[in-house]
This record gives sequence, C-alpha cells and structure tokens, in this order.
Amino acid sequence: MDAVVALHRKNLYYSTNSRLGASHLSYLYSVMQKDVTCLAMVAVSNEEVLGVVSATLDPGKFTRQLFGKLPAKRWAALLIHLASQPGIWLEWLESRSTNRPVLYQGREVKPCLTAIAVSLSARRRGVGRALVNSVDEFVLRNGGSAYHLDTRADNSIARAFYKQLGFIELEERGRDVIFVRQL
Repeated sequence: MDAVVALHRKNLYYSTNSRLGASHLSYLYSVMQKDVTCLAMVAVSNEEVLGVVSATLDPGKFTRQLFGKLPAKRWAALLIHLASQPGIWLEWLESRSTNRPVLYQGREVKPCLTAIAVSLSARRRGVGRALVNSVDEFVLRNGGSAYHLDTRADNSIARAFYKQLGFIELEERGRDVIFVRQL
C-alpha cells in the first residue's frame, strides 16, 4: 500500500486527499477496496507499482458513508492536518461552490473516476489505458452507461490523454475541467 500511496501523492500532490497525508490516503484506499460500490485497481510489474486508479458509483454517497464511519482517531488526524494546512479549507470551500451534479445528455452521471496516477517510467506504455478500461468494465458491470472525472484545467497532458481515449470535455468548474466517458 505504501508504494500506491506514494505514487498517488507524487502525481496528484495537489489533491485534497494527498494533502491530508499518507495515512489518510492509505485509509481511503483500504476502505475503497472493501466497498463493492468502489474500485481500487493497481497495475504492477515485477513488484513495481506502475499505476493506480480508483472509482466509485456514487461519490457523494461514498463520501457521506466514509465520514459517517470515520473513527475518532482518524477525525483527530484529519483535524491536525487541516489545522496545519489552512489552504485546504479554502480549496474545500471552492470545491463546494463548484460541486454540483454532472449532467450529460439530460441525465446525471454519478459514477466517477476519482483518481488515476501512472508512474513516469510506465507512461506511454498502455498502463493508463488499461486502468481506464478497468473503470469502464466496473461501471458497465454495475449497470452504468457513463462516468465522469475531473482534472486540473491547466493539466494539458491529462486533458490530451482523456481526449485521446474518447472522453468528452464537458465544462470547466473553477480550476478543474469535467470530462464524461460514454460507454
């Protein structure tokens, strides 16, 4: 799990979950692995973690359940991180103002690819595509026909990758851009 968390934090250093610390991220992945409404997939070769992807069928519901079951010890750790990094509060407030349902072709798209990270040494070798395919299969297996993701608007590499795979760039929300993948 340490290598997965390290890869996530290195590639998605700006995300709130990364900024809340390795312990929080490790806990989050462990909860996702046990939840049938979530996917946490790791690409490994020769014991080296090449990539990781996570997804959930309903991010709002997952978040409510996660925080509803959070042990007191985890709450204390989160509060310490929040106190030491006041910028996270501002990001949270910003995300609340742009956090509205994703609508595509008149329907809400709840399933969400929540994180994807590929090591530099594994890029342009099909690892990212394979991880996205695992999300496709997960969503289809659970009756979905589309899912969404967000990435930073200034992340031109990620935006090009998603467009190459057929994701549709839907809209910008604050610092992020929302993509939808129709299956």
